[in-house]
Amino acid sequence: MKVSATLLVACTCVTCFAVTACAGSSSRAEKRGPATPLPPPQVSLTANDMKVWAPLRRDRSAVPVLLYHGIGPRSDFSNDEDGDYGIGAADFAKQMTMAARAGYQTIDLKTFLRFVEGKKVELPPRPLLVTFDDARNDSWTGGDGILRKLGFNAVMFVDVGRVDDGDAEYMTWQQLQRAQRSGRWQLQLHSGHGHVQIHYGSGDDDYGPFYAFEEQEEDFEGWQKRVRDDIEWGQTTLAKHIAAYRPLAFAPPYGSYGQGSEGTNDPRIPPDLLGWLTNRYRAVFTQDQNARAKPGSKQPLGRIQVDRSMSGGEVYNSLLSGQSP
Repeated sequence: MKVSATLLVACTCVTCFAVTACAGSSSRAEKRGPATPLPPPQVSLTANDMKVWAPLRRDRSAVPVLLYHGIGPRSDFSNDEDGDYGIGAADFAKQMTMAARAGYQTIDLKTFLRFVEGKKVELPPRPLLVTFDDARNDSWTGGDGILRKLGFNAVMFVDVGRVDDGDAEYMTWQQLQRAQRSGRWQLQLHSGHGHVQIHYGSGDDDYGPFYAFEEQEEDFEGWQKRVRDDIEWGQTTLAKHIAAYRPLAFAPPYGSYGQGSEGTNDPRIPPDLLGWLTNRYRAVFTQDQNARAKPGSKQPLGRIQVDRSMSGGEVYNSLLSGQSP
């Protein structure tokens, strides 16, 4: 597969099939999760937790950005490997509680964008942006309770295709509308039907992200039309169902727009796609840049992928450094 490990750090579809959604590889019977958010788990901090996450001095010079891909046990995920990119509800609640103890407070997307653009903005002593990819049902039902308890908010990048197709692991349009109305969630676009891997070559392992590769027998102009049509469909469909949606930011699936030495099969794709995206959106997020955004930071902006393998101390250090462990 011509996709580097760095680019696929946010991949929630580890086992790739041609033009197949991540959830499409399920060996479990599909079942929809809870329809409403669950109560927040009780959080007990140990003496070591409180030592590691001791209150920090104020710092408004940068805003770290966290990325989550689902909140729940591995059994919530249709593919066991996909489940590795999620995080348990108790762990998420503990991380948010420890972040609040250290002095972090979340800010909304508009405030974040104004800060990056160098505009005057009021920030808390330790600003933080929390993001989720995909719009998995468990992200909302498992995460909303602790966000509400702490007065935090988050940005959800929506996989519009899977939501519109009624995938049982993803939120419904009604749930997304409710989340948006709560004021804790801001919805942005993750993909139309483009959160899949395509077979771009003749080899058995020639699979790559839908947006980053030309399909077999597809020329550059064909790639442009396919990708742009998909993103425009996703944006139009999201706006149709979510009246408050305004296109402000975009997070390409797998964090890939074709960048890196093995991220595409046509070197024209990365500059073309990034340029097109930055002309449409005020921010483009990937996982291969430093995740401490500052005024004047160039696009794309970074995010710290948090998964089950990260300890609380590693999350703490990543917030300070902007780098994943």
